[in-house]
Amino acid sequence: MRKKIKSFSFKFIISLIAAFFLLTNFAFNYSYPSAINNADKAYPKNYFRSPLDIPLYLSGTFAEMRPNHLHSGIDIKTNSVEGLPVYSVADGYVSRVRIQAVGFGNSIYVTHPNGYVSVYAHLQRYSPAIAKFAKKLQYENQSFELDTLLAPSIIPVKKGDLIALSGNSGGSGGPHLHFEIRDEITEEPINPLLFGINVADNVAPNIQAIQVYPLDENSSVHLQKQKIRFPVNGSKNNYSINNNEIIDAWGTIGIGVECIDYQSNSSNQNGVYSIELKQNGERIYFSKMERFNFKDTKAINSHCDYKERNNTGRWVQKSFVDAGNPLTIYKDLTNRGRIALEPGDIYNMEYIVTDAVGNASSVKFTINCPEKNPYNFNFSSNKPSPELFPFDIKNILERPHVKFTFKPNTFYDTTFVNYENSKGPSAAFSSIHTIGNRNIALNDFFDISIQPERTMTDFQKSKAIIFQTFRGAVGGFYENGFVKGRSKIIGGFYIVADSVAPSIKPVNISNGRKISGNKITCRISDNLSGIKSYNAYIDDQWVLMNYDQKSATLVYYFDERCPSGKHVFRLVVTDQKDNKSQYLATFYN
Repeated sequence: MRKKIKSFSFKFIISLIAAFFLLTNFAFNYSYPSAINNADKAYPKNYFRSPLDIPLYLSGTFAEMRPNHLHSGIDIKTNSVEGLPVYSVADGYVSRVRIQAVGFGNSIYVTHPNGYVSVYAHLQRYSPAIAKFAKKLQYENQSFELDTLLAPSIIPVKKGDLIALSGNSGGSGGPHLHFEIRDEITEEPINPLLFGINVADNVAPNIQAIQVYPLDENSSVHLQKQKIRFPVNGSKNNYSINNNEIIDAWGTIGIGVECIDYQSNSSNQNGVYSIELKQNGERIYFSKMERFNFKDTKAINSHCDYKERNNTGRWVQKSFVDAGNPLTIYKDLTNRGRIALEPGDIYNMEYIVTDAVGNASSVKFTINCPEKNPYNFNFSSNKPSPELFPFDIKNILERPHVKFTFKPNTFYDTTFVNYENSKGPSAAFSSIHTIGNRNIALNDFFDISIQPERTMTDFQKSKAIIFQTFRGAVGGFYENGFVKGRSKIIGGFYIVADSVAPSIKPVNISNGRKISGNKITCRISDNLSGIKSYNAYIDDQWVLMNYDQKSATLVYYFDERCPSGKHVFRLVVTDQKDNKSQYLATFYN
């Protein structure tokens, strides 16, 4: 018996030693998931179920960078098909039903008793109860587009209730489910993966390159007064600059990183969760995609290198923050991420990039600041001028026949803005007034007033709009000798008159035709100011036509308002300057 006890004790001690070795080795060598732990708030992990009954693979992650906005949810792949059942993720009530020709298309908002709201967008169709409710309001308002708030008693739902079928409506680029969780009070969208929504992911982010920026006129990178891109290579989450190149820089610099994320069993390139930049082991910049405010979403154009995006298509996330950037995704900033290099110093830098489940990648690199300024000439400083616009005050640029007005915080930082005048096209009533360039990002709309330079009749004045050279009409109206409008993108602007009515092209209807199938389809378009309204009538009674802006298609599905027989169909389409087109046809169904 004593021998057995000794044997057991010896084995037990050996086991403890082995376990200790394994655990400590694991602790020192394993990269612990950190992104969720970096969240500022604890979120319930077992409260919400998945909105779909399929394994979840993402085509879009929360707050990843999109043109002019941060993505407010996750995009769940639906195997390239529409019509998958969509379920309420928890008990609650349908608090909002919204139907748009663009944007979210058909969407549902469900408010839950724990203080969160779930959002389901790009739906193909609603459940019968929600569809009946929505259609009733569309007919009451005589409008396809709908945005209505509901009381808790109207459409209550339980966890797992079918609320819709997945689709491709609105601005969707393909079948998928856009899913969000929002704070009920602040209405901020929050990363759904922080709530335990299960997405298989053991793949760390991929770091592609870093960029180093000279941030003032006395700064340089590798003897150049322009940013330089340094591709990186590596494997198993550890990266380095190609050939371990040392970066020579002078003055005040900023750094940016190109990185993407993947999930397991998916080839989609998505956005990352957090980015940390360390200087000699100390954090000088940290951003994380936990939540944001919708009013700040356009500031993606400040967060990224906007010029790089416009010219190469690359998304470079800057680790230095513009003075007027309102995003709340940043913390632990030293000098807003701007690095003031000291002559003769060497800086050991490291990026750590994580995804929302804690997989991490890093890239280390070295910056050397020479003992002396590498340039052999003196720098001059920019002198203040009327075109140097501080970001935090109202700025006005006024030239003959034109006035641009920017309210405070329209720019993300103090910006030098130039002006040019050139001859307009033959149909224009003014010259082209160009301000700035397409690489300057704006945080808000600005006002434009242009004075006609050739005579306009009263009719032409009533149809006057402002046209942007590379974007199209930005609206406008004639008042007190000027055509006035607003734009959120700077560029070249001039006056035109829109007196051309919209186009209506019937697809499956013509006068006297018997229609096979269950619908009437037409396509509509407008050449300048854009579609303002569309109204269809059968036997002089308004009927609902569903509008898909992607295909510019209107569709009426036969219902009780159109029994079998002979009918008169009329479609009236109006543009933003009140030019109207009408299509009229007798048909049989």
